[in-house]
This record gives sequence, structure tokens and C-alpha cells, in this order.
Amino acid sequence: MRQISLITLLACLTIAASSQSLIPIKYGIKVGLNSSSISTSRIEGVKPTVNASQIGISAGACVYIPLSDKWLINAEVLYSQKGASFDYEFTHDYEVNQRDTFNTTNQLTLSYIELNPTINFKATDKLTLNFGPSVSFLIGEKYIHTPETFPFNTNDLLITDGLIEAATLDAGLNLGLSYFITENFLVDTRVYTGFMKAAEATQPYETVVPVPDYTLKNRAIVFSLTYLF
Repeated sequence: MRQISLITLLACLTIAASSQSLIPIKYGIKVGLNSSSISTSRIEGVKPTVNASQIGISAGACVYIPLSDKWLINAEVLYSQKGASFDYEFTHDYEVNQRDTFNTTNQLTLSYIELNPTINFKATDKLTLNFGPSVSFLIGEKYIHTPETFPFNTNDLLITDGLIEAATLDAGLNLGLSYFITENFLVDTRVYTGFMKAAEATQPYETVVPVPDYTLKNRAIVFSLTYLF
């Protein structure tokens, strides 16, 4: 998957280089904020209680390569933080007639190097419509798990920390728009929807074979400022 993403990016740059108009290539720096959240799928017996977005940073370098007067490629390499705060509730049934309910609070932050080969269409002199794939490589993770309720009878159950297994690769789609305040300064916003499993969360109790309870996918709304040289 990593080779495919790099080949795609190189292909976009090659097409751009061979199709340049008289508009010069511009290089830039980009800084912004991600308002990220997660979409989840879960097994029976697990109920979500809260799924709140969190703010992360996004920053890096970009290049704007003209294909024509209306079409451009914006290739970006960014450091990007995604994740969310999420709570969930699950039940455990004992061999006798007893059931316990557990509540957990979780905060997950995933750090990525992100590649965005984005196609831009100039709707007006100031406004562009943007779309394209995004591929991210995991470089760091931080997970905080806090149990809120414990059972009174722990003979058959051993409470452990919550477990997160993060995927090393994430891929999805960016859709957004940019507004050029000047020729060299622009603001943009986009919505990112992840297509791949970003992480799995496991219930914080020991079983013979732990079963993931949550499959997590990244989502984000990104606001950025870009300065072009």
C-alpha cells in the first residue's frame, strides 16, 4: 500500500511537470488544526456513551503545480494529529446469575506523516474546489484509559488496562475548498473520511482470547493557512 501511494504521488507530479502552463510552480508552508473524531463499529454487549472530537495540529510543506489555467495539483507532506475522546459501557455475565456493568473513559491521539496529492479546480480567481486521496503513516500514539466502575466480585474477572492496537497505515479521501486572499496567501478547509481501520479497542478484562470491541476509523475537519513563495 505504501508503494502504491508513493507511485500515485510521483505519477501526479510527473503529469504536472509535463503539462505545465505559463503559471509558475509555487512552494509553500502550511499550518492548521484538525478537529478529529472516530467512527466505530462494535460487538454485541458494548454500548457507546460518548464520542467527542479533539483538536490536533497539522503542519508541513506543499507545492502548487499548474496543469492548466483551471487545474492544479497541490501535493502536501504534513505532520498530522488525529484521534478522539470516547467512552463506552460493557457488561460481563458470570457463570452464576450475576452481571456487572463497566464504564470506561478513553482518549486516543494518533500522530501521522500524511501525503495528500490533491487535485484543485479553480472555480473563480479566488476560489478552488479540492479533492483527492490521502495516505498517512503512523509515527506515534498516545492512549489514556480510565475505568470508572469496578465489579464487587472479581473472582471470575480480572480488570486490566484498556488495549489499543493502532494500524501503521491509514488512507481516505479529502474534499474541500481553498480561498486565495492574495496570490501568495490562502485559507482552506477540508473534510477527511478514513476508509481503513485506524485502530482496534479491546475491553479491559482478561479473557482466554481477547476480542476487539471497537473498530475505529478516522474522520477530521481541517482548517489551514498556507503561504506560497
